[in-house]
Amino acid sequence: MAVDAPSVFRAGRLPSESLEALGRQRLTRLLRAAAATEFYGGRLHAAGIGDRDPLLERDPAQVLAALAPVGKQELREAGNRLLQGGGPRPEWRSSASSGSTGEPFRVYYEPRAWAMLKHLVKLRARYACGMRPADRVVLLDATPVMGSRAALAGVSRVARISVLQPAEAMTTKMAALAPDTVYGLPSALLEVAAVLRARGDRLAIHRIFTSGELLRRPVRDELADAFQSQVFDIYGSSETKEIAWQCPAGGMHVNSDVVRLEVLDEAGQPAADGVEGELVATLLVNRAMPLVRYRLGDRGTLLRRRCGCGRAFPLLGVVTGRQADVLVLAGGARVSPYTITCALERIAGMLRYQVTQLDANRLQVRAIVEPGADRVIVAAKVRSALRSEVAPFLDTEVEFVSRLPTGAGGKFRVVQPLPEAVAIPLTV
Repeated sequence: MAVDAPSVFRAGRLPSESLEALGRQRLTRLLRAAAATEFYGGRLHAAGIGDRDPLLERDPAQVLAALAPVGKQELREAGNRLLQGGGPRPEWRSSASSGSTGEPFRVYYEPRAWAMLKHLVKLRARYACGMRPADRVVLLDATPVMGSRAALAGVSRVARISVLQPAEAMTTKMAALAPDTVYGLPSALLEVAAVLRARGDRLAIHRIFTSGELLRRPVRDELADAFQSQVFDIYGSSETKEIAWQCPAGGMHVNSDVVRLEVLDEAGQPAADGVEGELVATLLVNRAMPLVRYRLGDRGTLLRRRCGCGRAFPLLGVVTGRQADVLVLAGGARVSPYTITCALERIAGMLRYQVTQLDANRLQVRAIVEPGADRVIVAAKVRSALRSEVAPFLDTEVEFVSRLPTGAGGKFRVVQPLPEAVAIPLTV
């Protein structure tokens, strides 16, 4: 960390030409490392590219484009054929995804890459948002309840609070710690806010960083109001670590010095500026287990404009949800979760909701509403909005609840489609 810290922080201030040159250089090295593994070596050979091909230096992006994107299942099946030397080394670090998609997956990292991705790149972004070493920090995550640290520990001034416990317990611990900075799932922070509101208490926090779930505008506004705080969103994955982060000017900056992010259309070609497509990532700094054109499972957009803060990092636009969250309705119509959330978020009186697909023609909406809201009117508006803005044949069951269920790792999914095993025939 001491060796790489200056260069990592300096990259955040590079002009666009220098940042792009650094990304190309690292992509070349990464592709050479990938060529030395059995899995990627075979894929490159099939594309007519050897590990000494001059195209690797001249145009690594062209080499990258010759490789088809790969998904988690394919990489799991490759096993040790993905690893440098054919197997893990004792000094390597590793990280496993939560398995919230049903596909748990372990990635190995060189120690230097781990320090850069796990610590330095994150610190660069946090400091750009005003966090300082003396801040008291609370992490709301899925650590086991018994392992939750209820006090700030040592010089790190960091405490973990488990989201796998009642909201009242989370709130009590967080209030006792009086943190300057909180990092957590939006759904967990909403539960804390609800408890504070019920108690008639307030907890002022300087800054909140959210990740792990889509941060929708109403949720952002509610958190900012409840905690009198700035709210910054973070996008990443367990496999790649942090991909993009939001700065005080509002831009979602892609950490392009350590990860190359692409948006692909339905034909697998680069999507136009601002057009939604599949998000695919190449991790540039980890050669222990290269991830090349890795399907993140999400959909989103990239923007070519620059952020008002002046940083040269590319900008990530709207992340509309997971590929797996796309609903397939009767007749084969595919509906983005973003379409559904846009339809529901304009309904007055509804605080939070969760949409579950029951079959090709039916949805269930669980809703938390404001005290005093007319539930009959809210339910009618939900059904009307989904029929007018999603599909005219949709039948919707509306259930009013006090708490919404979460999945693996305490994560909350706004839209839950039918399981992949349930096939909906396409009409011709």
